[in-house]
Amino acid sequence: MNTNIRIEEWQLLELFERALDHQLTDDECETLNRRLKDDSAARELFAKALHQHAELRFDARLCRELAETPEVIQIKPDRRFSSLLIAVAACAVLTGVSVFLVMQQWWHFSDSTDSKIIATVVKSSHCKWAGSTLPTAEGSHVSAGILELVEGLATLKFNSGAKIVLEAPATLELIDAMNCRLRRGTLVADVPPSAIGFTVDTQDAKVVDYGTRFGVSTGDDGKYMVQVLEGLVEVNHKGEAEIKQLHAGQSIDRGLMKTKINPVSPDPEPNRWQPDAILNAGDGWKIISTAFGQGKDSYIQSNDKSRNFGQDSFFRVKHSSVQPDLNRKGYLGFDVSKFKGGKITEAELVLSIEPSDLGFATLVPDSRFCVYGLVDESQDSWDENGLSWHEAPAHNPTQPEKHLPVPDKCVLLGHFEIAQGISRGTRSLRGQSLANFINSDTNGIATFLICRETDETSKGGLVHAFATKESGSNTPPLLRLKAEE
Repeated sequence: MNTNIRIEEWQLLELFERALDHQLTDDECETLNRRLKDDSAARELFAKALHQHAELRFDARLCRELAETPEVIQIKPDRRFSSLLIAVAACAVLTGVSVFLVMQQWWHFSDSTDSKIIATVVKSSHCKWAGSTLPTAEGSHVSAGILELVEGLATLKFNSGAKIVLEAPATLELIDAMNCRLRRGTLVADVPPSAIGFTVDTQDAKVVDYGTRFGVSTGDDGKYMVQVLEGLVEVNHKGEAEIKQLHAGQSIDRGLMKTKINPVSPDPEPNRWQPDAILNAGDGWKIISTAFGQGKDSYIQSNDKSRNFGQDSFFRVKHSSVQPDLNRKGYLGFDVSKFKGGKITEAELVLSIEPSDLGFATLVPDSRFCVYGLVDESQDSWDENGLSWHEAPAHNPTQPEKHLPVPDKCVLLGHFEIAQGISRGTRSLRGQSLANFINSDTNGIATFLICRETDETSKGGLVHAFATKESGSNTPPLLRLKAEE
């Protein structure tokens, strides 16, 4: 290798970067113009660098149109960079090859299937990515490849006009402008007439759209669920000859929801995730969880009127006026007997968000939750393995507002919010109202009710979930208390 040539190339590329940032001095600008005029190798290298920069910023279709239309293009950055681009154009004319044709020769940009743009990331909300083979920034043009979304919502618009919202956690393979494969997770597709025939493939199913809006969820085991919000789709279960048509309001579930509604809890890890003792957090703060003493956690659901969920690894919360039989409320009980006789000056309730994988996040906006304290202490003895829609504190099964508690049995302690698409992290409630509620306790048990005030916008909206003491991978509900010394 000729080291001197290599150094000259790096020097030229450095001048190119400085030119893009409008940082060239007059002497550097003159040097670069002279190199491009006198050195064909420098022109080729500059064309490559210019293409790489353009590829990251512009649509491939624009490049193809420019390559096919030999028109004079006027670009007006600052004075020095204008003269630099004019010099490049003059050099290209002298050599008989346009800059864009050189780009085609070097990278086969227009004819390469791998680099063909098929969709655009038009919106990114609270997104975190991992393992993706494609650009993920908002505004990115993407070709065939893999998108791995671990947090948030990402909206992609295909060149066919189809638009999908990918809900974390999810893995999506983009195939072309009319086809994608959902390897796991959830998406909601909105397909205009121009994209009729748009297909979402899963491990065990093929979903073909006929101008509609629908949602698809699938697991690593191949189980799936399809729900049509508007219009018509066809679902073909692989290996079966029958093709099923689904209209608005209809759905098909091939085992997915059963596993989500009845999750199998992993073996608990009490020493790590479920502290069964009072923890000293320093600066006078003490921490207890629902695993301490007589602590407990569960939830109730309106269509499971006699069932209890005391052993589930998370408790679910939902407000639905569209489907009143699917409202859910969470219940937490903390053993505060060790704090009786002392005055609590500060208090904080901490909840860990869990991905419930139940319902579509796209159908629930940023959500507001309310936390109530049970003031009727005669109901503090509830059993997490006996709690149900018919038997629950501060609850009337026949009341119109099924997602809220009976007002005269509780006191509102505060609110917290979860943005649309968020499925991990923690939320906390802190304030004097919480401390006063703990101080008012007389029987050593403090019961909290967690409710969602925000309604879903359509049938099938997301059910929010929070870790319980049965979780094997997340922190249970915590109560942080600071007593007066």
